Amino acid sequence: MPLLTSQFNDLVSNSIIQWEKARKEFPSVRNELYVVVPSATQTNVFSSLSSVQTARRRDQGDDAWKGTLVQGYNKTFTQAEIALQVDVTKQMRMFDKYDEIMRNMREMGRSGERRVELDLASLLSFAWSTSYTNLDGETVTTTTPDGDALISTSHSANGASNTFSNEISTTHDPIGPDTLEALEEKFNSFIDEADGRRVPCRPDTIITGEHAPTVHMVRRILNSELLPNTTNNDTNTFRGQYRHLIVPFIDMTHSTEARNSAKVEYCFVAKLMDKDYNGFRMEVSQDMKLEPPEQVFESSTWQFLTTMLYDFGTTKANFIAGTKGDASAV
Repeated sequence: MPLLTSQFNDLVSNSIIQWEKARKEFPSVRNELYVVVPSATQTNVFSSLSSVQTARRRDQGDDAWKGTLVQGYNKTFTQAEIALQVDVTKQMRMFDKYDEIMRNMREMGRSGERRVELDLASLLSFAWSTSYTNLDGETVTTTTPDGDALISTSHSANGASNTFSNEISTTHDPIGPDTLEALEEKFNSFIDEADGRRVPCRPDTIITGEHAPTVHMVRRILNSELLPNTTNNDTNTFRGQYRHLIVPFIDMTHSTEARNSAKVEYCFVAKLMDKDYNGFRMEVSQDMKLEPPEQVFESSTWQFLTTMLYDFGTTKANFIAGTKGDASAV
């Protein structure tokens, strides 16, 4: 007669506890980087509209001017599932393998979180590309709704002919005060992607990977009283203006999970903390969960499964500007 999960209630309960604990300890940044929204359907179309038009004067007794909204771009999100299975054999349950089982449960939690964070970082890792190959060998499209790469010299509007750029088009240094100023200046030419009007947008976040020289330069910029790398003792006006968000997998090649030295100095400035401006969107129809084991009679192996259903993408480009940090014109 096979062993049942009911005979090992403590093991099953502790497995769930260890799995959840490891998940919470994983350095997840998705809630800071993305607008995360629940989804009740497998496929959902996100439709953008122009911002409300500028108010007009009204003479005494007249009706108010009626503004109209212009249709922007659409973005389709289709849910896909990630899954990982870990087996616990009869011998592991019966003999002194409890620590090994709990370690496997913790690794399951970390593995699921790692995949999600790797996926979400890919939009930055491939910000100058229109697609990439993921861990499963699939081609993932990374374009913004206008059909361009996230960082491009010529983003278009759906209802107007004018364009805007969110990259520095001339040769420039890695991140430093001058380069940060150049990235900030790109925001002053951003336009509404529906009707082409200029939209004032002030960045609030600097995004980098874990490249130590880049990380520490950003910290010097944000924390020093005087401007870094200058000899005139200039007051550092960047101090306190930004938060610094480190996204661990920016410098990763998704398909191999190997570090890509060409991407270590990638740096972005973005408006993320205002959810109406943030263009990173993640739709979740099922959050990460651990499915309880089911008895397999032939082998007496219990199968623990962690799964999640989600999709991710960009809904616009007029919230971010970026540099490869390699001293090249891009």
